[in-house]
Amino acid sequence: MGFAIKNGERMTARTCLRRLASALLLASCLVSPLWADDQSTDADTDELRQQIELMQRELMRLQQRLGELEAERAESRERVNELEAIEQRVAEVEQVAEAEQDGIDFGGAVRLNYAWRDYDDQNKDRFGDFELELFRINVAGSVGDVLLDAEWRRYNDFHAIHHAWVGYDYSDELQMQLGITQVPFGIGPYMSRSFWFTGNYYVGLEDDYDTGIKFVHRPNDRWSFDYAFFKNPEYASDGRADRYSFDLVTAGEQQNTETNQLNFRAVRHLNLSDESSMDLGLSLEAGQIYNRTTEDNGERWAIGAHMDYDRGPWNLRLQALRYEYDPENPDGVSDDFVQMGAFAFPFLIASKSDIYTYSVSRAFDVEWGPITGLRCYNEGTFFNPDVAQSDESIQSVTGCSVSAGGVFAYVDWIAGKNMWFAGGDGIGRGAGTAGDWKSRLNINLGYYF
Repeated sequence: MGFAIKNGERMTARTCLRRLASALLLASCLVSPLWADDQSTDADTDELRQQIELMQRELMRLQQRLGELEAERAESRERVNELEAIEQRVAEVEQVAEAEQDGIDFGGAVRLNYAWRDYDDQNKDRFGDFELELFRINVAGSVGDVLLDAEWRRYNDFHAIHHAWVGYDYSDELQMQLGITQVPFGIGPYMSRSFWFTGNYYVGLEDDYDTGIKFVHRPNDRWSFDYAFFKNPEYASDGRADRYSFDLVTAGEQQNTETNQLNFRAVRHLNLSDESSMDLGLSLEAGQIYNRTTEDNGERWAIGAHMDYDRGPWNLRLQALRYEYDPENPDGVSDDFVQMGAFAFPFLIASKSDIYTYSVSRAFDVEWGPITGLRCYNEGTFFNPDVAQSDESIQSVTGCSVSAGGVFAYVDWIAGKNMWFAGGDGIGRGAGTAGDWKSRLNINLGYYF
């Protein structure tokens, strides 16, 4: 005799136990008179006694099982309560995380700069100059699903927008940026490890920012794509040289300005081993040049290929590119040179040139008091212009960057030949103005917050 009792049948088990107990009592009452009146039926009595003992053992087993079910019920209820408490806590944490993510963060930097130039006699007489170089404010974050990222800079002689865009994440793989955003060309976000940048920066092909729309597409770990259209540079006022990015600017007989620019960049990411990886990239740029004097549109384009290789603490970057400007100048204005401008200075560059750039660096893990990071580097840029009355331009930068908490410093030795911002009066200018090698020591000390 037995009973199958499921978790959901506890009331039925109790009923069975009560009925079985009643049956045992009734059996005891019925058996007692029979036992007293008929002593000759011992065999029957023994059999009945055995049945009663079996029923008693079954009753004890059922009582034990009932106790186990009651304990399981209490334990199950305790687990349910714990699960509900955990779910409530998770919901509270998610609400706090969403509230923290939905907001705008403010940051910025203050930078001081020391410069010694061997081509400036008065500067050498003073043993260099040390001054405030930059104060900047950054804002970044999101409100709802809309992203915001912007930076304003104040230099000694001017102020300028660095970038300012709003964006939207369509998915984890695709983001849109609208406004003043970085032009996708070459190694991103920039090729250089130094404060001085490579020579590509001074012709608008490194860390350049224009006004338009850009899509950042990361479909998987192997590929990255950028697609962009820029209506014009960060400032529609093309006569303004007070800007961070290098663009065509108008002044004097040079009346060319950038407009209607398309960009595409593709990068293949390769994991070569546990210690090494490499990126291979291709960049394309094409746009128009509007001449305010002739009111005609010329053309411009650039194409570049790059490699970015990491192995342990070492990094090697290589890039080769070609650019051409074909402006519609009036008679008497040469097409061999176009005018760029930034940092309040306009200057001429060769309108057609090949550029070859390298950067090799090594990072060091250090713990020298507050100093926790050190990277040393050497970078070089070679311009090979392809126009009349031009000459090669070369820039070499050797130095180290140091990080200590919020402080980041660069110590750079810059040597240049026929190179703007290194003693030259332009880039790719003719042999009559090329001159000799010139150099400068630059130390930039910044606190970033």
